[in-house]
Amino acid sequence: MAEAAGELSRFFFAAEATARAQRFARGLALWTGVYALMQWPHLEELYSRPVLREGRLDRWLAGPPPPLWLITGLMALLLAAAALVAAGRGGRAARVLAAGLFALLVGLEASTPRAYAELAAVQWGLVALAPLGRVGPRWATRLMMLQLSAVYVFAALSKLVEGTSWWTGEAMVLIFRSSHQGQHLLSAWLPLTLGPLARALAWSTIALELAIGLGLWFARTRTPAALALVLLHLGIAGSMRVSLLFHALMLLHLLLFFGPREAAARAAGADVSA
Repeated sequence: MAEAAGELSRFFFAAEATARAQRFARGLALWTGVYALMQWPHLEELYSRPVLREGRLDRWLAGPPPPLWLITGLMALLLAAAALVAAGRGGRAARVLAAGLFALLVGLEASTPRAYAELAAVQWGLVALAPLGRVGPRWATRLMMLQLSAVYVFAALSKLVEGTSWWTGEAMVLIFRSSHQGQHLLSAWLPLTLGPLARALAWSTIALELAIGLGLWFARTRTPAALALVLLHLGIAGSMRVSLLFHALMLLHLLLFFGPREAAARAAGADVSA
């Protein structure tokens, strides 16, 4: 028991170079800038219209929706804070400001937030609290990595337990034929029907998700798992109408699994094992 507790403590709190987390923070800030600029032309309909409001904060906020001038100001502040973080300036204050503004805007959006926006809000919270020095405890980096793994592992498990539609390939047929997300590039060109190809696509999706969620944690399987991540998102982008922001955010997480961290940690006498 003591040995297990020690391994868990080491997993989360051993010191390591923070280069990966710092690069991820800058990448997330750049991603957030693109997110904000894509929202900007549609601020009124996304945030300030009173009809069909199903946002995260609507159940707690009484009265009219937030005025357009307020949303515009918050979005401008978010762009400024994200620019500071992307430039490696502003310290913790800029990160906390960006995290708070992003979470607030996600909550104020009139519709239910997209899953990738909620994931970004969680990751912003961890970025805001993560160590800022060259070397520090790795708990924040580990939690951000676990967030990515959880997305794919639980996606695969949900497909396995929700029923037979994924086992038979019916789910892939429905996705390809969907007027909302399917009939896009590959799915428009390929008239998928129930059969071996549909089953192969369904089971390969599950296999790729499990390979990503588990394989990124081990040195021998990290590169194949990263290739699986790229392949999966190329397949989604080529067959489903899903925002490119989703793909960009998920691929951005590879910065947490690859890159230099040993040199600075060794210089500080830190533990650098995976």
